[in-house]
Amino acid sequence: MERINGILFKQMLESGMNNLSNHSAEIDALNVFPVPDGDTGTNMHLTVSNGVKEALKTNSDSVKDIAKTLSRGLLMGARGNSGVITSQIFRGIYQAVEDLDDMDASQLAHALVNGSRVAYRAVMRPVEGTILTVAKGMSDKACEMLGQSDDLTVVIDEIIKHGEYVLSQTPEMLPVLKQAGVVDSGGQGLMVVLQGAYDAFLGKEVDYTLENVSKASSTSVSTDDLPMDEADIKFGYCTEFIILLDKPLTKEEEKGLKKFFLSIGDSLVLVADEEI
Repeated sequence: MERINGILFKQMLESGMNNLSNHSAEIDALNVFPVPDGDTGTNMHLTVSNGVKEALKTNSDSVKDIAKTLSRGLLMGARGNSGVITSQIFRGIYQAVEDLDDMDASQLAHALVNGSRVAYRAVMRPVEGTILTVAKGMSDKACEMLGQSDDLTVVIDEIIKHGEYVLSQTPEMLPVLKQAGVVDSGGQGLMVVLQGAYDAFLGKEVDYTLENVSKASSTSVSTDDLPMDEADIKFGYCTEFIILLDKPLTKEEEKGLKKFFLSIGDSLVLVADEEI
């Protein structure tokens, strides 16, 4: 298999969404950074479900049209740091495929690289050992695979294997993860989405099931004794604002907004496009 067309792309998105839905409670249980509030899986599930459901309604079978609808749906439905960052990974992917009806291995690599770059730019204070690191690790592997194989089965398999490896190393990069004995929850969520998508690519789509949700509730990690640096996190509420623009922000206006929001909140993710 050398190309992903729009029909397959939709199947991959739906399968990735279902896999995340099935494992969201398990991902909640891993959530200790930046605030141990146990909601990463829930936030990512709400975000991804909103985007994918919009994308599945698209009449077009062109990758560019599906990716555009997906990107906007993810952003409008984004919840929490993990959700907004996820929306930005796919926003960058859309920017890279906005002229494509389908995509090959080289185009997929370019899309993953741009997805990682856009996500890093959105986060005011990027921290390694998070979903950002996992996304970048996979984009690096995709670039490494260029010229080695045109078979997307081989390429995606290698990308996911490397993503799993990077995820396994996140406790070595972020002490709070090591102390809690967990990998990064956002990175885990991203891998679950991509594993579900890859299953559909291989012809074995993941269906939605409540099977794993009840299991996960009994394995949740207590966050009562988890470390949190109060000097880093002063504000305990997770808040999203969507502001409609009369005209696009200039770079200086965007910079000023970032400075202002950082004075009244922590762990800021700020995204600006033409309309919002």
